[in-house]
Amino acid sequence: MIMTAFWQNLLQQHSSNDTAYTALADTPCFMPLDHLGVLSVSGDDAQTFLQSLLSNDITLLDINGTQYSSLCTPKGRLLALFLIIRIDDNAYQLVLPHSLCEAITKRLSMYILRSKVTVNNASDRLACLGSTHSEPTLTTGTHYHALPATANRGVLICPVAELKALCRAFIEQQYQPQLPTYWQWLDITAGIAKIVPETQEKFTPQQLNLDITHAVNFQKGCYPGQEIVARLHYLGKANRRLFSAEASTSLSPETGSEVMTAEGKVAGHIVSTALQGEQGLVCLISLKLSEYKSDLQLGDTPLRLTSGLVD
Repeated sequence: MIMTAFWQNLLQQHSSNDTAYTALADTPCFMPLDHLGVLSVSGDDAQTFLQSLLSNDITLLDINGTQYSSLCTPKGRLLALFLIIRIDDNAYQLVLPHSLCEAITKRLSMYILRSKVTVNNASDRLACLGSTHSEPTLTTGTHYHALPATANRGVLICPVAELKALCRAFIEQQYQPQLPTYWQWLDITAGIAKIVPETQEKFTPQQLNLDITHAVNFQKGCYPGQEIVARLHYLGKANRRLFSAEASTSLSPETGSEVMTAEGKVAGHIVSTALQGEQGLVCLISLKLSEYKSDLQLGDTPLRLTSGLVD
């Protein structure tokens, strides 16, 4: 959607693309989240089904509420991270990178067996918009879903056919359109990780701080990988943690690529990145705690941590 004439026209008329993202903190903005897709999980057993598979406690969600959660392998390695939205008593939406939607739909469907539940990839008919600063006034049936633990960001999911009207409503309320990279930048600065095909099964929940961002509930029942994740929480200590970092470069490294020390040792891996012109690169890295004080590099470019030690 981002490259359509409609969206390009909105940007040209209403946005200042040379504005640093750090200067937009007090500016209501909205942006297409076309890098994200939506899975629909519905049926009489939808809650029980998700509760048995995901790391968070689905039963704590109110209708229209949101939470972060994850799907792991039996060895406790991450297959996907989700923003979960409860639509009604028996229906949920799972928001995740578009590149994972087909594979995760198939993975979840493997567990249905005799459960009264349907899992569909709804990304071809539902679009995601992100907004910042305040809750918009909506006259359609689209709901604003505030992100967990934030007061100034939300997601709206609407039928593709209603997208243009929703964008015009934002413009009428003085919201400024932005590129999806602004949302990705906000995720990074908030320490919100993501999993894409290149990083599936590379990290445990603790290595991406999911215990800190409340995407894991240690009081709920079993799910794939639960025993390993819980053992690490109660008896062990994470050897890696998620950190934000920045570099003075206009090049974006591939997700999953290695972060090195000046001595040539592997210190961690890239989890997500965002570029903003001359402001350079910001990224999230899963870093070995033993290398926290080391000089870090992306190729020949120095990498500076911007978040503190958390463990």
